[in-house]
Amino acid sequence: MRILRHILVSALLLATVQAAAAQVGVGTGFVSPLNLYGTEALYSVERKGKTIGHYRLRFDQQADRLQVDIEMQLQIRVLALFNYHFEYAAQEQWSTDGQLQKLNVRIDDDGALTLHRIERQNDRLCRVEAAVCEPLGQRLLTSNHWHPQLPLQQQLLNTLTGEVSELNVTELGRETVQLGNEAIVATHYQLGGDLDDTHSWYDQNGRWLGMEFSARDGSRIRVRLQPEPVPLALKEAP
Repeated sequence: MRILRHILVSALLLATVQAAAAQVGVGTGFVSPLNLYGTEALYSVERKGKTIGHYRLRFDQQADRLQVDIEMQLQIRVLALFNYHFEYAAQEQWSTDGQLQKLNVRIDDDGALTLHRIERQNDRLCRVEAAVCEPLGQRLLTSNHWHPQLPLQQQLLNTLTGEVSELNVTELGRETVQLGNEAIVATHYQLGGDLDDTHSWYDQNGRWLGMEFSARDGSRIRVRLQPEPVPLALKEAP
């Protein structure tokens, strides 16, 4: 009986470990974003208290990979003189052990186009357009912010520049963040280092609730998670 009980307990433990490994990359702390966000999360982008655009995450979990699609669109009207338009689109592919495999980024900064293509080669992240691999790192997260382990990082793959940004994250305490009718306890972080101006908020499960940073004109831009992933109408900011 003891032998049978030992076999049953071992089988149960093995099944538990395998189930956990399906949700978390073994040894990486990688949590399946579907547990945090569902298949989609929508954020409003605000400037001076008015909505100027949106930031959207979409998650597609396959048996052998996770694909994350990110898009951001901004439109700002300045003193009725001109409109500024910004479009950002990125696609990430992650392996089941929580390592970034590919990153494609397209940025349209008011007509100025920038592309970044990064892939894993020989267990190193490299720029595809480079003649030889310029190693960026092995286990880098991206600056798309959704990953619950981001506040624990000392380096980050900056998707706007295609370079590695150094971080010196400081936890600034707990705050209450309103998400629709729900009040959520969030942890407030300042990313520090190369992203010293960026502040980010995560709930107690690691779900990204939004961030704040300075625009080129010095005004503050705030990104806020919305209760439901529905389209947002763009509003013009003065």
